[in-house]
Amino acid sequence: MTDLYNFQGDMNGEDLARAEELMKAMEAGSGTGRDYDNTLHNGPGLKTESLDAVTKVLAQRMEHLVFHQTMPKQRIYNTVHEYNQLFKYGEDIGIFNSEGETPAFTDSQYRRKSAVTKFTGVGGQVTHPAMLAKYADGKNALQREVENKTILLMTLLNQKTVNANSSKGDKEFDGVFRLHEKGLADIVGGIEGMSSEQVLDTYFNDVAVIDGDGEILSDGLVESSMQAVVNDRFGMADRIIAPPSVWSAYVTQFHESKRFIPGMSGAIVGATTGQSVNDIQTQFGKLPIKSDIFFDYRKPKKYNAITTSDKAPAKPVKDGSTPIAVNTDAKTNFTNHAGTYFYAVTAKNRYGESAIEPINTTGQAVTATESVDIKFAAGSGAYAAEAFVIYRTEADPASYQTANYYPMFEVSTSELAAGWDGAAADLVRDRNRFIAGTYSAMVYENSPEIVEYLEFGPTQKMDLAITSPSRRFLVLNYGCPVLYQPGKVSRIVNLKGSKTK
Repeated sequence: MTDLYNFQGDMNGEDLARAEELMKAMEAGSGTGRDYDNTLHNGPGLKTESLDAVTKVLAQRMEHLVFHQTMPKQRIYNTVHEYNQLFKYGEDIGIFNSEGETPAFTDSQYRRKSAVTKFTGVGGQVTHPAMLAKYADGKNALQREVENKTILLMTLLNQKTVNANSSKGDKEFDGVFRLHEKGLADIVGGIEGMSSEQVLDTYFNDVAVIDGDGEILSDGLVESSMQAVVNDRFGMADRIIAPPSVWSAYVTQFHESKRFIPGMSGAIVGATTGQSVNDIQTQFGKLPIKSDIFFDYRKPKKYNAITTSDKAPAKPVKDGSTPIAVNTDAKTNFTNHAGTYFYAVTAKNRYGESAIEPINTTGQAVTATESVDIKFAAGSGAYAAEAFVIYRTEADPASYQTANYYPMFEVSTSELAAGWDGAAADLVRDRNRFIAGTYSAMVYENSPEIVEYLEFGPTQKMDLAITSPSRRFLVLNYGCPVLYQPGKVSRIVNLKGSKTK
């Protein structure tokens, strides 16, 4: 053991100070090993680092992905899946006849439909040294990264199965919301040739679309939704699915129904506060509740949000003279939502979204009889925009810099050129059909007769050639969702969720 007293003369000032610390007492300290690298210390650097063998997952898990995971699956062996819909058994003709008379003839009516497979996937890469290293949880780096990328793909697929729209990007399939929209348009003749205004009018006026108008989900809205499925469209329902925020807000309506009575013997012994609802009883039967964080997932952005990909389009350019204006509009849904709003827009393609472009930095007042027109153009960049995402704040925020901007709807480049929802060319009109910061719920029967995910290629890992000291792989899924009977699915839109700080 070194006699520190005999070598003080050979030490510089820093080492001498450290040596004097060593003489005081040996201690464990609160630093990690790297804090003491190449320095004198009084014990902390001798510690074996204590690392929990379980990696703490801060992101989502597979059990959060309810909608896609529980959807019926069908394996298909062609990239185009065709099927027939029975549209009508026949015309409503007279059925009473004279004795011996031949009844009138009427033909059944069918519609042939097709679903086109789309190709999804993500890639991962792990270096050879990373695979040789020993990790605390016992998994090698490659195994862990395959799991991570699988969950990532399934998470994104769960979202896109709901909200993807091939009219906004030709590499996308149509999610169930778009399939619902197209299916309800088929009832009145089909979506082809319709303007965006006609499509939206048809959709929001259909009995299978119930408007919550920014309120909390109520039993009355659920009953109306079941009425549409069962009575209007001759269907059945075995579930209602929505994000957890919708259910958190829903149960608050029943909290006051559970009361404690002070002074009553045994009133609060073993009491459980709060409320949990697992099923909703309707006139047409019990409706189980399903919760999915990524169902109708609408993540807000701030005014200065950056691009999500280096291959995303350039951000849009707002009009230099009149980027925003209000108009008196008989079709407006701002009736109960007059207030001051901020708007923003991003451009998107199959790679991602651009940086956000605020349309107005001074609040735009909107009355109960008005709608809002915004004007912008695509930016100039190496990657072209395929569509634009329209963002808006909730009513009366403090400023555009502190507010959350919520995605409301998307507009393709061709729809912008034609004018969106009744607006003139190169304008987008917001009639508040989609209310910022709200969610949807869907009432349906989770049956292969109603909805399926067609798997041309189920989720699988594909290893790539080794061209460097690393392993590269892909996690792939080839398929698309399909609604066989969209009229028997009901959607409740514009539902208020619970708020968190």
